[in-house]
Amino acid sequence: MDDTVVHAVATADIHAPKYLQLFKEALENLDIRVDLFLLAGDIVEKNNYHALREVVFLIENKFGSIPIIACFGNEEYRGFEEKYRSLYKDIIWVDDHYYIIKVKGLKIGIIGSRGALDKPTPWQRKNIPWITNYYRELPKKLENLAMNIRDKVDALILLIHYGVTYKNLLGEPRTIWPYLASKRMEEVIIRGYFDIVVHGHAHNAVIEKTVINSTTVYNVSLPGRKKLIRLEISKKEVKKEGILKWIT
Repeated sequence: MDDTVVHAVATADIHAPKYLQLFKEALENLDIRVDLFLLAGDIVEKNNYHALREVVFLIENKFGSIPIIACFGNEEYRGFEEKYRSLYKDIIWVDDHYYIIKVKGLKIGIIGSRGALDKPTPWQRKNIPWITNYYRELPKKLENLAMNIRDKVDALILLIHYGVTYKNLLGEPRTIWPYLASKRMEEVIIRGYFDIVVHGHAHNAVIEKTVINSTTVYNVSLPGRKKLIRLEISKKEVKKEGILKWIT
């Protein structure tokens, strides 16, 4: 029986340099070996792409050369994706597409996206006229990606910045929930394609995890959690239960 364990860590909303000190402290408090690092967007503040250099340095200084996989957030501005890719080649960026990584013999599929909102922000409506249609169509696009690779991997993760349900937004004012998550995404999640969903964006939400059907959804926003979320994945558990085992 293969009892290989892949250790991963996930976080979001570092907003470097804003919460960089909190990120440093969270790293210092982590006492496990890590094989994979997941960043769920808003890594920098206001598109300050230079600030990402310190985030990468801190991760590599702590864990050495491990895979870092990231999706963009709303603070990594649209139109600058190639800038981030060119400056940070050590990061595997997933942006409305998937990446399959093999770690310790375990094939992990990761679909990444900024995500969708039920209501675009006033700024988005004014400056990105196509965003409403994009938010409406994105859940189906991500579902199609999941259907295409579900059987090709041992575990499937959705790494997304915006929330995918209202069920874990308690702590945020109800009036802004449509600007934090997408109910259409919840309709996709409930079909069970994903083993785990990792998102950020909701800084003040007090619920760390919730379960939608058989999928565990984590809000890993650093300002809300004040820590990094740890993950253990093993072939044994994936084959037996079809889910990921998260340790927090």
